[in-house]
Amino acid sequence: MNYNPYLYDKLAQSHHQELYHEAEQERLLAQLPQHHPQLLWKGVARLGTFLTGLFSSAAKVEQPARTATGQL
Repeated sequence: MNYNPYLYDKLAQSHHQELYHEAEQERLLAQLPQHHPQLLWKGVARLGTFLTGLFSSAAKVEQPARTATGQL
């Protein structure tokens, strides 16, 4: 196979564009907000606490209504 400077330049240019594209993608990803799993877990815990309290309150309200009608 013979050395073709034109094809070599095109291949080098293509490779350079791929590297530039990859670097640009990494730069864009680095600008995204970081994921904080502990914040997610705190939110889930707060939601669980809220729902537990809500269902607990609903059960307390429902219980006197059942005893007043004679239902268990």
